[in-house]
Amino acid sequence: MLKEINYKQKYISLDLVKEIKNYFEKINDSLLASRGPFSSIKCALGWAGCWDRSLHLERLDNPIHQVIEKLKQDYGNFFIQECSIRYLSAPFLPHSDVRNLDWIKRMKQSNYKEGFTFLIPLSWKDDYHPGTAFFNCPPNINEPLYVDMLDILPRYADDYVHKNTDMMNFSVRDTVRWNNPGDLISWENWQWHSSCHFGDHDYPYSKDSWVKEFISIETYF
Repeated sequence: MLKEINYKQKYISLDLVKEIKNYFEKINDSLLASRGPFSSIKCALGWAGCWDRSLHLERLDNPIHQVIEKLKQDYGNFFIQECSIRYLSAPFLPHSDVRNLDWIKRMKQSNYKEGFTFLIPLSWKDDYHPGTAFFNCPPNINEPLYVDMLDILPRYADDYVHKNTDMMNFSVRDTVRWNNPGDLISWENWQWHSSCHFGDHDYPYSKDSWVKEFISIETYF
């Protein structure tokens, strides 16, 4: 059975989105404390990535707690494995959220029982049209291949295209276009996914700025 993917428009209100953004504007922390964009020989740009900002769940007056309570009401009780506000500088290529072999062994030893990843967009640039793509690996013959959808998917560097290494392993299971701040994109963990962009594929990404910001919460039950 295919793992679940959900898209719910206007999952939280614009008023709550504004409250969250205003709350974090008053917190004196720095994006420079996180990793930020990183070099990648696989990406056509030569780099990809985002900055991450703590959700500061230790603050009891934090409006993020309203979001978490709503998610628990709708999806069931869960533990938060990792969470942040992400500021995307340039798209990630297809990836799952498995870190490495030692990490997955620790999850097994902790009686990990799967869970959901939740994304809630907060804002994006006016000329940017963001989305999330999901893949099957190995590919399904009845689905578009990665190479068939390069108008919206992150591009691999020429060397990787010509070698047909990673790209040939993916078919596109689904794409979700973000319509509103406050929408919810959720999926059962460990599915292959990536950023995508429904617009000019030569969009001028910059290492010094971000194109979209969103809440990211990885959970397990």
